[in-house]
Formats: sequence, structure tokens, C-alpha cells
Amino acid sequence: MHLWLPVLGMGVAVNAAIAAPDFERDIRPVLEQHCLKCHGPDKQSGGMRFDQRQVPLAGGDSGTPAITPGQPDHSQMLHRLTSTNKEDWMPPKGERLDAASIGLLRRWIAAGAAWPETPMAAAETKVRSTHWSFQPLKAVEQPNVKDEKWPMNPIDRFLQARRESAGLRVVPDATPAAFIRRVSYDLTGLPPSAEEVQAFVQESVSPKAYEGLIDRLLQSPRYGERWGRHWMDWVRYADTAGDNSDFPIPQAYLYRNYIIESLNADVPYDRFLTEQLAGDLLPAKTLEEKNRLTIATGYLAMARRFGSLVERYPQHLTIEDTIDNLGRTVMGLTLSCARCHDHKFDPVSTRDYYGIYGIFASTRYPMPGLELFQTQKDFVPLLTPQQVAEKMEPFQKETDRLTESMENLLAECEAKSLENARRERDASVDEQRKMKGALDRMLLKARSAGEDLADHLKKTPPLPTAYAVQDARPINARIQIKGEPDRPGAEVPRKFPDVLGGHLLPPEAQAGSGRLQLAQWLTGKDNPLTARVMVNRLWQRHFGKGLVASTSDFGLRGEAPSHPELLDWLAQEFIRSGWSFKHMHRLILTSHAYRLSSQDVEDNLASDPSNTLYWKFNRQRLDAESIRDTLLLISGSLDPTPQTQAYPIPPTKDWKYTQHHPFKDDYPSNKRSVYLMTRRLTAKPYFQTFDGADANVCTTTRDSSVTALQALYFVNDSFVQEQAGLCARRLLKRTADDQERLRQACLTLLAREPSAEEMQLLTKHLQTARLTTNDEAAWASLTRSLFRLNEFLYLD
Repeated sequence: MHLWLPVLGMGVAVNAAIAAPDFERDIRPVLEQHCLKCHGPDKQSGGMRFDQRQVPLAGGDSGTPAITPGQPDHSQMLHRLTSTNKEDWMPPKGERLDAASIGLLRRWIAAGAAWPETPMAAAETKVRSTHWSFQPLKAVEQPNVKDEKWPMNPIDRFLQARRESAGLRVVPDATPAAFIRRVSYDLTGLPPSAEEVQAFVQESVSPKAYEGLIDRLLQSPRYGERWGRHWMDWVRYADTAGDNSDFPIPQAYLYRNYIIESLNADVPYDRFLTEQLAGDLLPAKTLEEKNRLTIATGYLAMARRFGSLVERYPQHLTIEDTIDNLGRTVMGLTLSCARCHDHKFDPVSTRDYYGIYGIFASTRYPMPGLELFQTQKDFVPLLTPQQVAEKMEPFQKETDRLTESMENLLAECEAKSLENARRERDASVDEQRKMKGALDRMLLKARSAGEDLADHLKKTPPLPTAYAVQDARPINARIQIKGEPDRPGAEVPRKFPDVLGGHLLPPEAQAGSGRLQLAQWLTGKDNPLTARVMVNRLWQRHFGKGLVASTSDFGLRGEAPSHPELLDWLAQEFIRSGWSFKHMHRLILTSHAYRLSSQDVEDNLASDPSNTLYWKFNRQRLDAESIRDTLLLISGSLDPTPQTQAYPIPPTKDWKYTQHHPFKDDYPSNKRSVYLMTRRLTAKPYFQTFDGADANVCTTTRDSSVTALQALYFVNDSFVQEQAGLCARRLLKRTADDQERLRQACLTLLAREPSAEEMQLLTKHLQTARLTTNDEAAWASLTRSLFRLNEFLYLD
């Protein structure tokens, strides 16, 4: 006899002869003892938790319910508890459940899995963390210090209080000449002229001279070029796509120039970030403004491309690269660690990851070209819709037809691939062969359709376009089991990480991608990470290391801040200033701490060898761009004008790039290094030698290696030889007096006057060189010797 009983709102067949175990007495103790450690309020491995009834019934990340009431043989929970496959075992480690406990669970499920509501089910629904970086910004009072005369601004009080408590003695200030060289490189990436050094040394008796110098440098157009390069490091800027053939992106320079211009204009960081994530979704009054905002989304378009085929194109890898860079650059989190499973250390779940993934899956990325699609697609026109329609009218109908044909075939291939993946385990070898053959035929049709579209697009008139993104059909992502796109799990609504609020997209935003809401959430007052991460990056670039040493990892495996109160005060000041970069530069650079010399104190080195308490300024080597730009500047060869045109890359009709013959063109110039072409797969040897940024990943901190290759570069490289010769000619034309030439050489290269002993050594070098060569070559030899000095290559 069977009775139909309503259990959990469902009709399930229950055998009246089976005595149903009591949940509170029999079942809850088993779950608490064996399951809640990994599937409870503190941790939800696989998105599953057994402290709430609705989750096991709905399914975790896999989308497969753990419990099917009335059907124990179809319940994943029992399958995992009794499996002989170690990969499926639950619990995965430790003692397995005894037969009696498994029998209780089986009888309970067979009886309908009655699970009464408890207060616990409605509580603990959001992940919480006590880790410092996830806590709200604190209102911080400036600390008291013993020596009230030493601080020049609030930053100094925080540093001095810690230093005084440790009993460390601060070093003297840097000389005015050392300071102007330091701050000039810091803000512009270029050295001061000899005349600027001499003028500042004379003016430095006035405290206002320092502030005036900093303001002048911040107003220089060179500032945006210098700090634009830093941003390009973080967002892995490149002029090529990074796919197998490393296709060129002629339009990429527009995004680079957007960065430089925005920083020069001191666009507030919250706006700067919003424009790059969702500029195309912001209102614009003019076409010029609209184009600028469109170009800004080049940040997202800059994500790496992979593979060589249109069919089965690994778009998930491009989205993963986007999320990884966003996490590291903006949030200071390794979000990509949650792609295959819940983050091992940080409170970021797989559901959090795919909540963000859905936002970028609802975004149309431009296609820069592929080995089997040798043209561009989905770039955004920088014209009005009417202008685009007029130019494309003769081609639009065929473009739409071919695009629809290709996209339909690709969708069919994806559906067939997923179907095969689901059926493969239970299919015979012969059936698997047939399934694969059918899919291969579909893939070939999709490839042919792609080639037809590419051939047609090459015939359409060229339009001014941007390497930018657009909204696509909005979708929610499905979890990819173990990170495999052909193993879809549960669907996740577009959302933000639970640890920082876990907001879902509001109903009115569901019709779009959610990129604008993502930007608003990142820059909202309740998100403590965005401001903390950026002020720490600014601090790192000025002092050589961040208050948080792991500048792209504020998670549990990252470093704790050395001065947490100062970090929070700076973050709040950043927000109070209207997210102004230049305000923060002024604040940091006018501190007494920044004015210190780099000399050592033996007692301090014993107790604080890494200078964590900022008792001196950290000596820093010039980066690759500054070295090259300096050589060009002092030789008179530097072209200071921005690069405002695309590189002379061949037109798309001539593209024939392949994995074995990738794009490798180069377009050298005497412009600043920030304007040189950056290839992802074949970096320039010079930048490899001097630790340039890796254009494939977020470059948090550049290495500062010391190698024999670097020394040999200054001896043998033709570029160095040429610049030394040009520099020598300038010195010879300046004056006929050797002593004055030597003085000018030191002022130009080292930003200081030579000592009497140095004058003797330099004079002797000249005399020796003149014995075997002409005057110009002798001076070139002396100049090359100065290039090799540590004092030339390092900032004190």
C-alpha cells in the first residue's frame, strides 16, 4: 500500500511500511558531524551546504540536486557516500560514514526527506570574513609624535609614530639636487635639465620651492606619459592580441592615448574606472565625447585572445583573462582561483566568480583576427549610426546574412558539443565515433561560413573604429565544472562577491550586461578594496614598495599592511579629494618621508633591514623606459611629440599571419618609449634585458635584476654608441673649455656638480682616450663611462 503525502511542497511516493527517521534526532547529527565542515555556513565547497534544506534540493555548483526526495537511488548524496571511485568519495578525506548512518540517510530520503525549517536556514546566508582588507575603511585619527617639528604633513605623523616607538633614528634629507632628480623621474620619467637643477638648488632655501616644483611637474604633459605607463603595466596593454598568430591591433593606440590624456586631465579615479568598464553605456552629448568613452572600454577589449579557429573559439579564456586582470588590478584579489572551485584561501566562491563571468559573457568583444579569420570583426565605428549606414549600405545585407549563418552554425556546434559531452560516458565506442563524426562535419561547415564572412568583410569600406566592447545578448553564466566549458553546471545570476555585499543586478539592469553596475559597485562607498588598492599602488611607485607589499593580492595569502592606519587614512583622503590622482601625488611627495636621503644607518639596518618603518628613502633603479628616454633626451634625439597616428601596419586585405609566421613587424622611432609598439608574443630584446613589463599579465612590480647583459649593453649596443656620440657633440658645441664640459656632463647625467677628485679622474680619462682617437670619440668614450655608473642608473 502506498500513501501520497505532501513533503517539502512536492508529491512523493512514500512506503508506509518504512519508518521515517526523525530529522532532528537521527539526520541532523550525521550532517553536522560529517558534512558541515565543508558544506556549512563557513564553507560551501561546490556551492553545496547541508545546514539549509533548499540548497541540497536545488543543487550546488553542478546544478544536480544532492537529494531527490523519495528516490534514494537517484540522490547524488548517497552516490557520493557509497561510491568506490576515490574522486567521488564523500567525505573526501578521513573516515567514511558507517553503514548504519548511510542506512538512516537512505531511509530518510526514501520517506520523503522531511526537513523542517530552522532559524539557521534563514540566517548565515552570506559569506563573512574578518580579514582586514574586507573590513570597511576606518575613521583614523592622526597619531601623536614626540618631535612635532619633523612632520610636514599627516603622512609623516603615521610613519614617525611607528618609527619613534621602535627607537629608530631618521636619516638626513636628500640634497636639493638629488631631490629634483628623484621627483622629476618619479612624475615624468625624465631627468631635469642642468639649468633646472641649478635653479632649484638656489631656490630650495624656500619651502615653497618644493611645492612649486611638484606642481610644475604635475602640470607637464610628460606626467601622463609616465603614469600612463604604470597603468599600462597593470592592465597588460599591448598592440597585438596574443593569439597563436599575435594579430596586430592598429587601433590599440587610441586606448593608450586615452589613458595618457585622462591622467593629464586628472580624471577622477572612480570616473576613470567607470569609463573603462562601461564608457559605452554612459551618456554623451557629442560624437567626440561618445568616441572617447567608447575608446575607454579598450581596457576590456585588451584581454588576451587565444587559439586560431572561429569554431570552438575559446572565448571563456578571454573572459577569464578579463576577470583575472580586473581582480588583481582593481580589487587586489586573485579571483581567477575561483574558476574551477571555491577559492582555497579567500572568501570568494565559484558562484561569485560566475556571477561576474555572466557580466562579461553578456559583452561583445571585438575580434582582432585569427589564423582562419584573417580580418577584424565587431570593432566599434567612431561615426554616427547614419554615417555607418550610408557607407555600409551596399554591403550590409550580405554582411548580416553571412554573420547570421556563421553564428547559427557556431551555436549549433556548441549545443552538439555539450550534448556529446553529456552522452559520452554512457555511449558505446561506435556511438562515440558517430557523435564525433557528426560534430566534426558541423565544425567544418562553421569554419567555411567563417571564411566566407571574413572574405566578405575584407571587401567592405574601411571605417574609423575603436578596439572596444559593446553589450551583447544578456545571459547568466552557468558554472563550468572544474573550469571546463563543456561541463556546464548550475546557472548563476549576475552578481558581485558575497564577501563584499553579494549584490544581484537590479531588475532594471537585467536587460544589459551589468558592466555599469559593476563599475558602480567597485567605486561605491561600501567597497573598501578599490581605494585601498589604488593608493597602495601610488605609494609603491613613489617609495619602491607598497604599504601592502603584495600590491595585487590583498587576500589571506597576501602581505598584511605595514601601516594599516596610514593605508586607511590615505584611502579615505583619496575619496575625500574626489578620487584625484594628482592630489595624492602632492600629498605623498610633499611629505618629509619622501624628502629623506637614501643613506644607511648601521643601527637601523640591524633592526629594520628592509626599511619597513621608512627611516630612509629606498634607492630605486631606473626602469627600461626611463633609461632609453634619458639617453635620447640628453643626446638631443628625443622626439617629444605624442604618437597620434596608427602604426603603418599592412591593411587587413594583405594579412596572412599564422602560428608559424606570426605578426612580428616593428616600427622604431625616437619618440618616448611609451609610444613604441608592444607585441605580446615577441617582446623587444631591450625590454627583456631591462625588466620591462609582461604584456600578457598584470605587472605588479617590475624586477630590478643586475645582469652581465645589462653591462654589455652599455658597452656594445649601437643605440648607446650613437647616443653617446651625439651627447659628445652637444658638449663640444657648448663650450671650448674642458672643465666646463665636464661640469655640464655631470649636471646633465647625474644632476650634480662633480667633486675635485672626480674632475681629476674624468680629465685623466679624456687624456688617455685622446692618445688613440679624435676629440669627439674621446668625449663619447667618457660619456659612455658615465652611462655605466650606478649613479646614472639609480635614483637616490
